[in-house]
Amino acid sequence: MKLNYRDKMILIVVFVLLIIVAGFMLFIKPAIDECSQASSDLESAKVQLSELEDQVDKDKNLAAEIQTLYTSTSQVAANFYDYQVAYKATDKVRELFNVDDVKIKNSNMTISSYGSTVLSPFAYESTATATDFDTKVDEYNNASTTDSSAADANTDVNTDANAADTNETAAQTIGYYSLNIQFKSSLSGFKNFADNLTTNNEKSMVIENVSIENVNESEISGSMTLNMYVLKKLADPSAS
Repeated sequence: MKLNYRDKMILIVVFVLLIIVAGFMLFIKPAIDECSQASSDLESAKVQLSELEDQVDKDKNLAAEIQTLYTSTSQVAANFYDYQVAYKATDKVRELFNVDDVKIKNSNMTISSYGSTVLSPFAYESTATATDFDTKVDEYNNASTTDSSAADANTDVNTDANAADTNETAAQTIGYYSLNIQFKSSLSGFKNFADNLTTNNEKSMVIENVSIENVNESEISGSMTLNMYVLKKLADPSAS
């Protein structure tokens, strides 16, 4: 079939259009989609970068805050024994027994495995009574306080103090060893040992119970249970 000039031009135009459409579908459209996805990823990365910058700004004093917390917890932990193997714990008890004004002899000492217990606080209620004179002094002191802002400030301080007391008196779980001991000593030596538990630098050993079986003029004997409360020390963050 012989095509005229018009038909040839139509075929050429159709062929060119097909090439253009094929090129758009194969090259241009994927490039547009890729560019759109890259733009979306860029915006997401900018948001993430902004969040990270905010976090970095918040954490710029993190090292100092960690060191402050470490110092405060170390001050609390200093009142307790450090975690130690059982024979070290028994050595510490024998050391306290061998003080010059104590001299307790133990015929048998057993120690429990390291465990945990809950320390529950107790509330102290004063039994002191106020006299009429004390009441009048309190009334005078209250009447002399005329600055309402100071009173409000005191209220805020008391509220914060009460909240702090509530936090401080929450029951805490702590590690401990329990030691069962058969002993002999003078009565004065045992009293000195009990006194030393409240006055020495390490205050976390307490007499859980004691049973005196034999008493004479020079010696007493019996059994007692000692609890040694232990806090595992934290590693110093400044050393890392």
